[in-house]
Amino acid sequence: GIERDAWYAAYVQTYLERDISTVYNIGDLRDFMRFLRLLAGRCGQQLNLSALAGDIGVSVNTIKRWISILDAGRIVFLLEPYFRNLGKRMVKSPKVYFTDCGLVCFLAGISDRDHLLKGPLAGPLFENYCIQEIFKIFVNKGKPPRCYYLRVHNGVEIDLLIEGGSAMELHPVEIKMNTTPNAGMAAALEKAMNELRDIKFSKASIACLCEKPVPMRQSVTALPVKSFLAEMRSFV
Repeated sequence: GIERDAWYAAYVQTYLERDISTVYNIGDLRDFMRFLRLLAGRCGQQLNLSALAGDIGVSVNTIKRWISILDAGRIVFLLEPYFRNLGKRMVKSPKVYFTDCGLVCFLAGISDRDHLLKGPLAGPLFENYCIQEIFKIFVNKGKPPRCYYLRVHNGVEIDLLIEGGSAMELHPVEIKMNTTPNAGMAAALEKAMNELRDIKFSKASIACLCEKPVPMRQSVTALPVKSFLAEMRSFV
């Protein structure tokens, strides 16, 4: 609505434009704001410093500095890849998420429900929401966020790995903006877990928009987002 947009406009103007530029001397403010809007449009994607630098016309080092400023200010959260003790060729760039989906919507110009739920950022925003809430669970407990994603060059992929429990197990999560989870989603998650036998996994979840928990396989359960987050509050 108008009030929300006015709030975010004021937030961007006072904090992101004025305070950050004063403290960090970010350089050209127009370039920095273009960078913010581009980054919002790429939430949930692997961070590609060279592509961002090329699109804006600044150096890679400038992009690195801007990212570190946003990370330090908890405007964005970098989801690092998990590659401990794995002898496989891992993808090693972090993925970038914002800590506030509302800010992403404002920066990306998403102003109505249809655009939010049916536009090109619908899936990434749902993923961003789930991961920002996991990030907050760790922060609210005074713990460093122990969460990762995993992608191997042979195509094995897990959206989110959350480290917790008494044995510091990894809880694999597939995030799907879907009201009817299907067996294929669970099979893909189970296949990834089976291929990575050197990782100690706990049971796995599909975080989605279903109305109630749905057991999919022996080790995989589809959960409504609210139930998934409640479980993770206990897990971490």
